[in-house]
Amino acid sequence: MGTASNYAARILSPRLKAKAGYAVKGIIEKYRTLRLRTGVYHVYGKSCLNYSQDELVVICVVRNGRIYVNSFIKYYFALGVKHIVFLDNGSTDNTIQIASRYDNVTILKTDLPYSKYENLMKNYLARRFSKRRWNLCADIDEFFDWPFSRIVSIGSLLRYLNAKCYTAVVAQMLDLFSDLPLTEVRDNPEEDVTKSYKYYDISNIEKLTYKYSPLSYDDIKMHFGGIRKTIFGSNNGLTKAPLVFVSPRIQLFKVWHHAENAYIADFTCVLLHYPFTSSFYDKVKDAAATKRYGYVTSDEYDLYWARLSREPRLILRLDTARRYIGVEPLIDEGFLVASSDYLDWVGAQQNGQVS
Repeated sequence: MGTASNYAARILSPRLKAKAGYAVKGIIEKYRTLRLRTGVYHVYGKSCLNYSQDELVVICVVRNGRIYVNSFIKYYFALGVKHIVFLDNGSTDNTIQIASRYDNVTILKTDLPYSKYENLMKNYLARRFSKRRWNLCADIDEFFDWPFSRIVSIGSLLRYLNAKCYTAVVAQMLDLFSDLPLTEVRDNPEEDVTKSYKYYDISNIEKLTYKYSPLSYDDIKMHFGGIRKTIFGSNNGLTKAPLVFVSPRIQLFKVWHHAENAYIADFTCVLLHYPFTSSFYDKVKDAAATKRYGYVTSDEYDLYWARLSREPRLILRLDTARRYIGVEPLIDEGFLVASSDYLDWVGAQQNGQVS
């Protein structure tokens, strides 16, 4: 009897430990959720939004985004976005002042640590402002675009998604950079931050099975690597689900950038990513010192800093780089995908057969 009891204890003990671990995690998450709700303060703009299911709100957690914020706001409003919500997380520059110049912008503020609250911050914004509507989460250096956006408006795109019962769209991050040494890059916050960064390199990308939600199109893959792996040795993920219909059953920001229980649309979009600006060196130095981005991403910033500290005049443009000329060539290159149904629908849009 004793031997059997000891055997049972050895079998059950890991399960009990795991159960206890989940319970503790649940308590911590509940505490942090409550702490966040009481630790967010309204700074500027509307505190409640009313918009339809063929309109879009963008949310962004930002810190020291002065180089990007003008370009970010102008870009997304030009796309037809209804409203932009910023959650400022301890900026020491004039990010808030610049964003406050614009109508249809809301600014909130919290000083809670990003490393512990990142997903909760984004989840809070999405569910507060976009319940049962479409929401796009983008970092301040990410500029979202979709195949044939010059033909298909944002409203038409969302109506397509609604008609097909899709609830999330996958996007691949495309890192763009200059052909100058990093120390010679200059940016003016009043000008278009993207104009100096026209090159990309997709020669070192690994593609794996997409696993977070059911796919409507099997060609959609997870991307890893790219120019950051080539230059710095980091095998960072490049795939996100930034555009999501916010419903109770969909779990947002799983493993930071993905949605579970969603139905993934039959094409992929691009997040034009501009990290390699004049602020990159200081951002990396600070991140390596403070571990602001958490235990996982901090390893990536440590790799950046290991090379930048030795080689601040680093040039990212290699012989494998290409000049960015638009979204559609990325489909030809296999970086993005689009189903025949989506392409047929775009053709019908172009011919005025659907609205």
